[in-house]
Amino acid sequence: MRAFLALLVGALMLSAQPALAVTSSSQLVYSFSYGSEQNIAARDASDNAETVDSASGSLNGGSNGISHYHGSLSDKGTMTVQIVREQSDGGLILSISEQGETTRRAPPATCVVYGNTSVICDPNKTVYPEEYTLLRFLGPNFVDPSQLDAARHWTISQPNGTQSVKADYTINANNGGLMQIGEHREIGPASGKGNSTDVQTKIGYDFSRAVPTSVDEYVTQRVDSGISGTSTTVYQTTLTLSSSTVAKP
Repeated sequence: MRAFLALLVGALMLSAQPALAVTSSSQLVYSFSYGSEQNIAARDASDNAETVDSASGSLNGGSNGISHYHGSLSDKGTMTVQIVREQSDGGLILSISEQGETTRRAPPATCVVYGNTSVICDPNKTVYPEEYTLLRFLGPNFVDPSQLDAARHWTISQPNGTQSVKADYTINANNGGLMQIGEHREIGPASGKGNSTDVQTKIGYDFSRAVPTSVDEYVTQRVDSGISGTSTTVYQTTLTLSSSTVAKP
């Protein structure tokens, strides 16, 4: 069994997922950058065609009822994660805060994270999308050797009512437990039609401490509002671990 698991993940013997060496002072600090660009095509007139002169029958030109808008924002700074304890159901209780240079600032919020990338946070606190990007990969057993196939790949599916989430992960490299993992995540309606979110992520991961060391996420979100218009928003988040008091087990 040990040899089989070692074959799946590479040089490191991965007969069991290491337990996170959590103490009351376990803290992770990440530097981050965040940017978003939105393009909107919105119908802002009831008439979607050129008007016709009733006397001559000629076109008068004018608006087709569609206007285009563009907006962007960006920030950079640090995120601080304070790890509290692991629950009996395998969830990890922690708090996360963000200190951006301009607008992205949020006080500590308590969250519970799971190895299947599920995240539950205090609904009364602000948690920015880039914080959720990090939280997804902090759950215990995010990399679970027993779930890997022969290609060092695993899949997570999370149907949630009318919403569907499917993510594919592949360990592309492993150097003594320091891994490079690729993620392709799709979020959309369970029916397969409508708004969609496509996520492409590169994750640096320290298996021995069960923490991400770097994250580079590229998200394309498309919203189709029918005759009212459409919008496409692109988000990019980068995270780099700058300090850690999480010890190896």
